[in-house]
Amino acid sequence: MTEKENDLIPMDQNLPAAEEATGKKPGLVRGARDFIENTFATLKGKDMNQAVEEFTSEMTLVVEGLSEDQNALRRDVDGNSAQLTLLEEKVLRQEKDRKAEVKDLEEELKQAKKRLDTLEKALKETEKKPQKMGLGQILRQATWMVGILCVSWVLVTVLKLLGR
Repeated sequence: MTEKENDLIPMDQNLPAAEEATGKKPGLVRGARDFIENTFATLKGKDMNQAVEEFTSEMTLVVEGLSEDQNALRRDVDGNSAQLTLLEEKVLRQEKDRKAEVKDLEEELKQAKKRLDTLEKALKETEKKPQKMGLGQILRQATWMVGILCVSWVLVTVLKLLGR
């Protein structure tokens, strides 16, 4: 075997499984050293440029995915912001309309109160003043007086006839 091939194939005695088979318990330092050696052993067999290229392509893919996610979130936020702005404008418009309606109703209420006060004053004045006699009442009273005069004339004439 060449020296390069020896570097590619890790020795069984350096592996944690080999120590477990022998019954020795690995220490913390020994376990960390074995981990690092195994990691580097797998990397030694690969071309570093190829490993960097693979890592770069995978990271680029991840970053592109994150960028697309971020753009989608940004579009969602912009859409929600636009909807919120429209809703706020609608609420403000409705509030303004309601205030105008309330103001109009208050004005109508004031005018109705003024008309009511005017009618109440007119009613009180008509109750205080004696009612003027109308033409119909004058004719009715005149008719009664003429009737009383006629009846009294007839009575006086009948009494004169009887008294002679």
